[in-house]
Amino acid sequence: MALTFNCSHAACDFFSRIHKGKKITAVQQAPPMQASGEVPHTDFDQWLVHAATVQRKHVLLAIHLKTRYCMLFFDMKKADAEGFVQAFINRWTIGVMDLLMKCGALDFVDPQIPQQLLKEHCQSFVMFPRGDRSAQTHINEVLRFFKWDAEDFDFVNQPWSALYYDARTNHTPRTIKGQKDYIFPDEEMLIHWLITVGSVPVLKAEQIREIYRRSLRAQVD
Repeated sequence: MALTFNCSHAACDFFSRIHKGKKITAVQQAPPMQASGEVPHTDFDQWLVHAATVQRKHVLLAIHLKTRYCMLFFDMKKADAEGFVQAFINRWTIGVMDLLMKCGALDFVDPQIPQQLLKEHCQSFVMFPRGDRSAQTHINEVLRFFKWDAEDFDFVNQPWSALYYDARTNHTPRTIKGQKDYIFPDEEMLIHWLITVGSVPVLKAEQIREIYRRSLRAQVD
């Protein structure tokens, strides 16, 4: 299973550098059948990545097209694709484990799976210069809120939890074209990860969905 990072124009620039007059980039040309427009949504491993600058630091945002699960990476090193992917895999894995812990469902997952995920995915990823208008809209919204937060909080010098920030972002209801109801990205990613990465049967994953929902209702009550 290879991760596909579809890069906005700003992300393409971020993952590129000039060395001795020659452009060096981790972004490849997209396959001919997929190069002209929007990202194909049939692939469950498609992410969109965008880059920006906040408080004079490089910020990367990655959003999963199917679930709209979004992660924000602050103070990233320019043109370091491998460093980004390592940070991405770590945050993704820890984020899902945190969701499982919160709903008391950690026992449903083999504890060795996260390490297998790290090893496999860090060795297998591609970056393409492609966009997705709907997912980009969601990324822009997350970035806009982050910039507002940055006006009141010093992300450079003050300790803060990127995982907590992601958790707050991903419990925001979203709408996706073709879906009747709102979705919660954290819940959808939890189920997606359990099935595609954790090898949990679909029926068991749906049981965990109900456990997760009950845990949230209990927190509200």
